[in-house]
Amino acid sequence: MPKLTTDLLGITFPNPFVLGSGPPTANGPMIKRAFDAGWGGAVLKTLALDPTPLPSPRLQMLKQGKQLAGMVNIELITEMTLERWESDLDLVRDAYPTRPIIASIMGGSDPGEWQEIVRRFEHRGVSAFELNVSCPNIAEGKGAQLGQDPESLAEVVGWVCEATELPVVVKLTPNVTDIVALARVARGAGADAITATNTLSGLAGIDLETFSPLPGVANMGIFGGYSGPGLKPVSLRCVASIAQAVDTPLIGCGGISTWQDAAEYMAVGASLVQVCTAAMWQGYGLIGELTRGLEEYLDRHGYVSPAEIRGKALPSIVTYFDLDLSRRLLAVVDEEKCRGCGDCVEACDSGGYQAVRLDVDTARVDPELCDGCGLCVGVCPEQAIEMAAAN
Repeated sequence: MPKLTTDLLGITFPNPFVLGSGPPTANGPMIKRAFDAGWGGAVLKTLALDPTPLPSPRLQMLKQGKQLAGMVNIELITEMTLERWESDLDLVRDAYPTRPIIASIMGGSDPGEWQEIVRRFEHRGVSAFELNVSCPNIAEGKGAQLGQDPESLAEVVGWVCEATELPVVVKLTPNVTDIVALARVARGAGADAITATNTLSGLAGIDLETFSPLPGVANMGIFGGYSGPGLKPVSLRCVASIAQAVDTPLIGCGGISTWQDAAEYMAVGASLVQVCTAAMWQGYGLIGELTRGLEEYLDRHGYVSPAEIRGKALPSIVTYFDLDLSRRLLAVVDEEKCRGCGDCVEACDSGGYQAVRLDVDTARVDPELCDGCGLCVGVCPEQAIEMAAAN
């Protein structure tokens, strides 16, 4: 799909959908199958000098009814040696000599840890390095512990930039109060681009029979990384905030499972998007839906490339005091769609202005009471309510 071709940092991606670092990119044969399916690029599961054993179980699904709503993982970095990765990269490059591969790397407070990995992989066919200074599951001065400290972050970026001519991307953590400040630090230290964001630190739940954290390993557990659809509002805000304040190329990551999600990230400043959890849930074949949907959207609106929508939403993201508070909308019920379930009545009674009542199995809104909050629109299962300007 030539319309979806995307250039970033001098690297050409056949489409803007990149597999994020994690289980879907755990080895070379998996990445090759992903490229066979059509993914525009891949970020390797994070490389380190020493492989890391993986706990079992390590994934906990979060559901709303039968619907998957999110996931908490206590997944760590690669369990493969660097020698195995060198061999696997040769396998992928034999089949896909030009498809972009970004090496996610991790070290600690010793510059030699980072620079040795860079030296070993700079000429193994990788297109860029992504610094994992954001994994919430790693302690002992690595992962998010590094990325949350501005001084340590700047040092790490400097060490890697010193060791390579390839582009350097920094993957930031959302587990901070001011991600923009850290983006400025990373950019100032030499980073060529920012990925926002990694997972959010979370606890999936507690087994109330054993009081074991979920997921639990012999009834013991750790805080993990929360991903999936629920992460999207957080990561989308992070991307938009960085785009408004820092002059840097951006890669969006967090809760992307549809082409619409991806387009929203682009609208707030991202050039590429990374997908991980959705690929785990739906398989590599998801890429077909993503590329078709995005291309059809671009065609409908007369855009020639994804770059044309990049940042288009940013001028509309303002402060509270910039909003037109004199404008008033009211809820309006489409009586043909309404089936009288009463969900909107319960919601408005408990969280609104008691403006909705049932009248012969049809919801009706009292315009004198309606405050235009929009709660009823969101809870209506039939999409029978919309907001309209008050007369």
